[in-house]
Amino acid sequence: MKMQDSHLAIASVPFQRWGELYALDEVLNTGTVFKDLDLPFFAAADMQASRRVTGEIMKSSREQECSRKMTEIQKVSFVMDDLRLYLDTHPDDPDALAMLKRVVCKRKQMLSEFAAEFYPLTFECMADIYEKDASSMCYCWQEGPAPWEGVCC
Repeated sequence: MKMQDSHLAIASVPFQRWGELYALDEVLNTGTVFKDLDLPFFAAADMQASRRVTGEIMKSSREQECSRKMTEIQKVSFVMDDLRLYLDTHPDDPDALAMLKRVVCKRKQMLSEFAAEFYPLTFECMADIYEKDASSMCYCWQEGPAPWEGVCC
């Protein structure tokens, strides 16, 4: 029998429905904003507890505040991405679209506040600096650590 004449598999993926959502403080730990999609791995709880404590003891109060704000931005960004993926297959869902609009605005505000207090995280944050002060000669990507360095400030 030739390989082209046979079917190896037929995938069946159920259609996702809008349902109950996790709170913002839970999304990073669960890996989704949608409770119906949360299928936890049995060892995940042990891993999460050890991650939270690591490194917070040695940070200054400014570094702790930077880290806290960065975590909040990550939560909102995660929800935004999860909603965008949902809307790719459900573009007419009014609840998802309304929530996405709120999250996008909140994220933009948080990024702007973070850039003003610490350093810009995105190119759009740099554009905001130039928009507020056209004479600015700031190209300040060097002020923050590279994402792979594992630090905040």
